[in-house]
Amino acid sequence: MAHSRRGFLAGAGACAACLSSLASAKVLPTNIEPLVGANYIPADQDERGIWQSLEQVEEAIRTSPQRLDAPGFHEYTRGVVERLVERPTPDLRIYLMRDSAFNAAMFPSGMMIVHTGLITRMRNEAQFAAVLGHEAGHYFRKHTIHQYRSLRRKSATGAFLSAIAGVAAGASGASGSGSGFNTWMDAATAINAALMMSVFQFSRTQESEADAYGITLMARAGYAPDAAGQVWKQVIEERQASAAQRHKKYKDDATSALSTHPPSAERMLDLTETAVQLNRSAAIPGADRREEWLAIVQPHLPQLLEEQVKLNDPGANLYLIENLAKDGWTGLLRYNEAEVYRLRNASGDDVKAAEAYATATMLPEAPPEAWRGHGYALLKAGKTTEGREALNQYLTMKPDAKDAGIIRFTLAQ
Repeated sequence: MAHSRRGFLAGAGACAACLSSLASAKVLPTNIEPLVGANYIPADQDERGIWQSLEQVEEAIRTSPQRLDAPGFHEYTRGVVERLVERPTPDLRIYLMRDSAFNAAMFPSGMMIVHTGLITRMRNEAQFAAVLGHEAGHYFRKHTIHQYRSLRRKSATGAFLSAIAGVAAGASGASGSGSGFNTWMDAATAINAALMMSVFQFSRTQESEADAYGITLMARAGYAPDAAGQVWKQVIEERQASAAQRHKKYKDDATSALSTHPPSAERMLDLTETAVQLNRSAAIPGADRREEWLAIVQPHLPQLLEEQVKLNDPGANLYLIENLAKDGWTGLLRYNEAEVYRLRNASGDDVKAAEAYATATMLPEAPPEAWRGHGYALLKAGKTTEGREALNQYLTMKPDAKDAGIIRFTLAQ
């Protein structure tokens, strides 16, 4: 549904970063055409060399223990991409990787990487499609080969060494997460650092073009284009929450003159303005396809949330959980909220955790561990009978739990 920029900003909150970017908000071009076709084969030496190098990179990714073992989710992701590009995509290979960073990447050979940290943060299929569409934009507009050639033209020794160091340290990802990489990325870096740098550090112009291309694909595919701006709103607010918890001032690294990404607030506003125009010209309102998203992500959400909570970034984690709960609280979300409080262990967090555990046990989708947390909280509060009942319920629901012996020992006292 179309909405004004004023309405969007009211929903996003009056953050200074958003307001300062208001003057630069613009409608992105929506007539960009792809440079790569369905049966594209590189013709020049540079591209052929890149494709050959990436065969080794892809093998490292294909055999990585970090791959998410979820064939159904892989096919679902492929289906979203095919819906976006309006054709079957046998030329694209998609890999879902277990990595808690908000990140995705598209390689010039047709290989796409999607991190589970990104999946965890999406509220519907339209938001997921917004990120996949952006990554597709890098591929179909051949940004990597252009950036690779640009790097090569500027390949003074110092710049090249800096590129290697930046990638090795886990330089900013294609979606601007700035998070470190693990085993598969280390292997890729060892193969060709300059190539990896060209993949993960597109220019500001290329990032904006990928945004424009992606939101255009969304609108054509029947997705609500508003979702693209919503993704960046969530990114900004999560980072602000993380910084506030650490008593730090939020700073968008993308505002630096050295950053290869447009400022996050600027991207959010540009995408929002573009969505307004696309909505006005749409014959049928776009859909968020939330039900389809929930059906595929729900079985994996316990594991995905656990990965995030274990990072022990309470500001970011509480924002993430509360943002997902905008579509309704579940026992799983309340349980993870309790776990965040338990791990933070600040003054009063024991009470907050106890309340969240108790609430979780009364809601659908509560994991067995909610009863365990509830039971221990009750025992600590001196409510022995109720606490023992909750722990027994945990054992009934999960008799083979790794800590079943410890729980039974506690009950035997």
